[in-house]
Amino acid sequence: RIRTPTVAQEKTGRQSSVPPWVFASFLAMPDGVGGGCLAHSNTSNVPIDLNSSDFSAWIASQECTDSLAEALEMANSRIREYVKKKLDLEKALKERGAKKEHHEEEQVAQGEESPESPKKGVGENIRSIIQEIEQGKIDGIQLTRKNITQGEAKALAEAMVANAKKSTIKTIELYGNEFGNEGVMAFSEVIANENSAVEELDLGRCGMTDLGAFALAEALKKNKTVRELVIGGNTGITARGSRAIAKALGTNSCITSLRVNDGVLDRDGASHLAKALRTNSALKAIYLGFNQMMGKSAADIARALRKNRSLEVVNLSYCDINDDTVNEIALALQENKETALMMIDLSGNNITDAGAERLVQALNESKNQTILDINLRGCSVSSCSDKRVR
Repeated sequence: RIRTPTVAQEKTGRQSSVPPWVFASFLAMPDGVGGGCLAHSNTSNVPIDLNSSDFSAWIASQECTDSLAEALEMANSRIREYVKKKLDLEKALKERGAKKEHHEEEQVAQGEESPESPKKGVGENIRSIIQEIEQGKIDGIQLTRKNITQGEAKALAEAMVANAKKSTIKTIELYGNEFGNEGVMAFSEVIANENSAVEELDLGRCGMTDLGAFALAEALKKNKTVRELVIGGNTGITARGSRAIAKALGTNSCITSLRVNDGVLDRDGASHLAKALRTNSALKAIYLGFNQMMGKSAADIARALRKNRSLEVVNLSYCDINDDTVNEIALALQENKETALMMIDLSGNNITDAGAERLVQALNESKNQTILDINLRGCSVSSCSDKRVR
């Protein structure tokens, strides 16, 4: 057992019970908090052999102690950066929620119904809606933030499937109802039905995780009617679920508007979506705002714009984007002569005057005639020489 104290032990006077090689192995993992700092260092270009005499000698040396102390400090720095981004995202989402609540209070003051206050007896309303579905007398379901239960969601969906042939329902808005994967799977059956007429499906912030995303993705492969899809706010979706949705976009040629905003995408999820955007020719608008955890993969989204010919609106607001990603967007504007882009929302990002001017340069050099507005509000931009970039 190695007893040489680390820098942290000298400061605290405590002996670590974790052998140094555990730290070494952990920090060497590419997906670990250390980001592979040992595996990619100048002195470690080959895999670590824990049984070699060289490694045994090294781990007992002062050099080992110093190296591990430095590596752990790097790991701590990465953790602090991760926590800061997470807290910033939570703060931003909380502020958005506060704004919505303020708007709803104004509605109540004006005598309007608040989206937060359920109608008289949600259960009774569900039964009356089901009756209208059975009679073919309803063309839309708007039940945003009505505290719909899993059982009520399934009952609605089952009624729609059972009466699909005579259904005229084109809109399903269920944002903010935490009915979870069971409800998502039920509504996935609705749009998978060959007689479905649904054009707008809002399953935002409904407690969906990867299981629900898998079911929805399979349904989208069959569906021929949905034009607008909302799955934002479902932070339980990981890269696996995002990948399934992205693959579905590869075969679905109907969806023109997609919202995957509010903390759904991480780095890998954004990368999967970027691959789909390179070949998708149906999407006209994509909203990815408040996905601060996508990190450097925001640049993958930007690079996908070099190939995409259908997108007109791209929202990447509050995604922790910097001037490097802006440069990728600028290159896309210069290289893609068939771009359809009209509006790009980059508000609330870490963009400076240099990034803004890079966008202006790209617009001028490419003689772009499609871009109407590039939104940089809330960025570190003082002024810009092109009115389209503001």
